[in-house]
Parts: sequence; structure tokens; C-alpha cells
Amino acid sequence: MKLGWQNWFQEKRFTAQWEHTKQAAQGTPMADYYDAPVATDQSLNDAPLIALDFESDGLEEDAQLLEAGWVAVEGDAVKLSSARRLRIRAESRLQGSAVVIHRITDDAAAEGQSEQDVLLALLGDLKGAAIIAHAAIIEQSFLNAACLRCFGVPFVGRFICTMQLEDRWFPKERTADGLRLGKLRAQYGLPYYRAHDGLTDAMACAELFLAQCARRRTENMLLADVLMRG
Repeated sequence: MKLGWQNWFQEKRFTAQWEHTKQAAQGTPMADYYDAPVATDQSLNDAPLIALDFESDGLEEDAQLLEAGWVAVEGDAVKLSSARRLRIRAESRLQGSAVVIHRITDDAAAEGQSEQDVLLALLGDLKGAAIIAHAAIIEQSFLNAACLRCFGVPFVGRFICTMQLEDRWFPKERTADGLRLGKLRAQYGLPYYRAHDGLTDAMACAELFLAQCARRRTENMLLADVLMRG
């Protein structure tokens, strides 16, 4: 696989970061995750993929995570039997806007699982897999901050950003909100899903990714071809 110099540099940086963090994770609950690096030169059809979405009470790095939803993508299909939605117990009162947007009340948030327990379940499924997310930098930031809070170890992983892929593969003039998940799904003829539910948004993102790959029509695509850049 031939890499441009920018991608080559990014890959070298990622490998160094992974190895450094793997050492830091020894003796922690994250050690098992770091025992399974994701090969980027494998066929995309064979690569383990997990679509992920977090719901939170804000977009700041230290925002409270309220819910995690994820589902596996295998080949050209979403594996519905793998779907999981886990509510995360809030440690403080939620912002009013979060209650309205996510329809998660303080009472409901108080009944969730601990953030650490949810992370352990998620990391078990993320082991050896690349992560699909829309505006993936947000999920990357949330996941990293949560792992630092719970285990004192950062999260390093392979991400596929459906927002970035759309702009990279099919560039055109767009409105300010033209890359939003719902708008892109509509352009591909995918059904409307109500937003701000962890599992629903993860499934919506997974379906969009498969539609993008089908439209791209590139044979023998590798995982490296779809990974988030920058």
C-alpha cells in the first residue's frame, strides 16, 4: 500500500502513540484493548467496524456522558444483533437543554450504569475494531476524556468519520448545515430517524457509511482508504 507523505507521517505518529499508550495501559482495565492493534492494510470488507455515538449534556471535553450506543458493521451490512444502548449514570444535575434534547431526565440518568462499567463493555467490543462516527472528532474526544477519568489512560483508536468522508469523496458547494447526519441521509434516500438517541444515531451513521461506500464504487478498498485524516 503506497502512502502519500502526509498519510505516512500520520501513520508513524499513530503507531508511536499506540505503543506509548499500550505501555501506560499495562496493569489497567484497558490493557486488553491495547493487545489488539487494527491493521490498516486489511480489506475494508474484512475489517471489524463499530459505529458509535455518545449522548452528552454538552460538547465540552468534560461534559457528562449520558448514553452510549453502538452497533457492528460486517461487510455491507449492519449487524443488528450486536446493537447496544447503555445509559450512563449522571454524577450531577443535568443541564436543562440536555433534558429537552435527549429526553433523559435527572431521574432516568440517575438509574444508569457507572461510566466505568459502560466503558468496559464498550472497550470489549472495540477491541480490534475501527470506529465509525459522524463528526468523529467528538466521539474521539469524549472517549479519550472518559478513559482518562476512569482508568488514567488515554484512548487511541482508528476512526472513520462519515462527515469527513462525504466532503473528501464527494466535494461540492453546501449550506452551513449540509454535512449534518440527517441531511446527508436524506440525500442518499435513507429513512428519517429521530436524532439524539445513542443507538439510533449509531445505526444511522452505519447506514450512511455503507451508502457512501456503495456510491464510491471502488473495488478492493482497504481500511486505510476510509480512515479519518488530520
